[in-house]
Amino acid sequence: MPAQLPLSCSCGHVRGEAKLVGRELRLACHCADCQAFTHFLDRPDELLDAYGATEVVQLPPARIEITQGAEQLACMRLSPIGLMRWYTSCCDTPVANTMTNPGVPFTGLMLAFAGPNVDASTRDQLLGPIRARVNGPARQRDPDAPPVTVAKFPLGTILRSIQVLAGGWFRNEHTPSPFFDGTTGAPRATPRVLSEDEREKLRERVLTWA
Repeated sequence: MPAQLPLSCSCGHVRGEAKLVGRELRLACHCADCQAFTHFLDRPDELLDAYGATEVVQLPPARIEITQGAEQLACMRLSPIGLMRWYTSCCDTPVANTMTNPGVPFTGLMLAFAGPNVDASTRDQLLGPIRARVNGPARQRDPDAPPVTVAKFPLGTILRSIQVLAGGWFRNEHTPSPFFDGTTGAPRATPRVLSEDEREKLRERVLTWA
């Protein structure tokens, strides 16, 4: 039987739920772009883990529902070809990453949007452990934290990701989507695309942040 992962932004204005069916993929992403996104939101210390990673769960958008505050959804892109990165305008909580094509059944749901009332043990129970740490290197923010391994080419994780994506296509789980209009396919918020100068400033913040 599907389980429900409650979703909420930090201030509680935006709420929802994600339906979990056991085919989700939980990852920790260490890439510079995910780190830059947290700096864009001015919340890197809160949002990145002890190794500089963002926790995401890959699942189709049709299994995510925003039940309150959808008008607070905002979107940005680090570049004209970058992912669409969704967040809440009320309190700058990251929500998800999506492709620009609404027909692709991919969502990287941010676990920061799992809500302040969902503790780590509940997340582990619902989602299982982190399957892999990817797109490194890791940044050891906490010297007392045990070292972690970031996979350079995690074949098993790549195959699992393809499986999740293929299953979403097979089941037409690209729609309904909380991020795109079901009729026109237009994003529900106009993406803000950063300028080169804005991107460079974020890169500098990422490089100097510890």
